[in-house]
Amino acid sequence: MNVEESHQDVLDIFAAVRSAVGEDGWGDDMPAWLRCGSRGAEASQYSYSASRRLPLPGTPDEVAERVAKALAAIGYHGARVEHDATLTPRRTVIGYPNGYLGGTAGDGFGIGFQVFDSYADVFIDGHCVPGRTPRFGEPLNPRPTNLP
Repeated sequence: MNVEESHQDVLDIFAAVRSAVGEDGWGDDMPAWLRCGSRGAEASQYSYSASRRLPLPGTPDEVAERVAKALAAIGYHGARVEHDATLTPRRTVIGYPNGYLGGTAGDGFGIGFQVFDSYADVFIDGHCVPGRTPRFGEPLNPRPTNLP
């Protein structure tokens, strides 16, 4: 996977989540390009998060199950629907690939989703892949990021 493919993968994941929760009403989006990797090699990771504050197309559990199925349809099988009763209100959550609060994959990849009455949010940390991080103003990075 290269920088462009990793970026597209994050966009595909977000599209799958939107298809399960609803296409409209998403906001507070936070795209960012991050430098990652080690040993001086250039590597990049695209991160994206967004939230939606509109009535849900079902109960939180039903919506989360739909998200898990949408993720499986694009190759991310095994997303588990779980619950976090330590938060108020109680949340139905998905953490992929290692479950809720289970951390990311070795390359930093991870998906987090939470839903409760009339609220859903998602964050996606894309795969860390070899390649230069796109600079602000380039097609893959048209918005400011936290990079110098």
